[in-house]
Amino acid sequence: MTIETLAFNDVLNNEIAHFFKSGNIRRSKENNKLDKIHYLLPKKGNYGTNLEYDIWYDFGTENKIRGYLYTDVMTKFVYLKPASTLYCKKVIRDALNDDITEEGEKIFQDISRNNTDKYALRQTKKEYPYVIFLAGSNIIKEITDDIKVKRAIDTEGAVLKPHPLTSPFVMAYLRNRYGKQNLLDRKLSGHNILNRTRKIGCTSNSEMGLIGLSQGKRIELFDRKKIATKTYTPIYAVLFEKGYPVIDDFKRILSSKYSGLIYYDSENPKQNIKNFFKYFKDIPHVKPKNPKSLNTGRK
Repeated sequence: MTIETLAFNDVLNNEIAHFFKSGNIRRSKENNKLDKIHYLLPKKGNYGTNLEYDIWYDFGTENKIRGYLYTDVMTKFVYLKPASTLYCKKVIRDALNDDITEEGEKIFQDISRNNTDKYALRQTKKEYPYVIFLAGSNIIKEITDDIKVKRAIDTEGAVLKPHPLTSPFVMAYLRNRYGKQNLLDRKLSGHNILNRTRKIGCTSNSEMGLIGLSQGKRIELFDRKKIATKTYTPIYAVLFEKGYPVIDDFKRILSSKYSGLIYYDSENPKQNIKNFFKYFKDIPHVKPKNPKSLNTGRK
């Protein structure tokens, strides 16, 4: 009997695609406001390269670009990136030379005051002084400095907030490693908890440290050394280059018209998308062996 594969369009806000990634944890309707940005994306990147959703591949320090990627961020941005750690960092670092704009200030305040969960999660009234937000099951062991996490629990009373999509197997491991009493419910709202805490720990795949920075909170990173690039690694790498983040640097990145962070309520999102791709026009590109055209389902 022939086995048929289930075909679906893996793009932002495609319900079937998100079901296979998050199962019974529903995505928040707040993500829907990104549709208007999503529909503006081109079908391809520069020079016929692929533009693909929510994946990552990298060719290290190679001075060529073989494709582009995008993902949704904080329910407020579509984040465009070249599939290159080298150039991901370069564009963010260059954004630090930009002036802080009125729109950048507006975005910064929106992140601070109106942050919401990507998933539909339960609210809580409890407060915790120090919370470490853990990575998902697929990368938690790969990127997390386990010894540093244990030390934060033992010496500073940190509690752990598992990712909403953490598997039962990994939850069992976390209970055994860190103690059930130090784990919060994975289905509680991380943003609800974040807004009430004073110190935040996370790894560089997480938006929580950036939101905490916008609120003026202490941020501690729990990355292992020399991890592979994750969603926000280029931003954290640039912001923490001196060992600590500078709020004005984050505002400059948010003010940039070419950084790839396309805000849902931007004054001119279409132009900012064009600016992003124009930034990389002079970089050598390699056409893909399996070319694809992005189908955003634009109406």
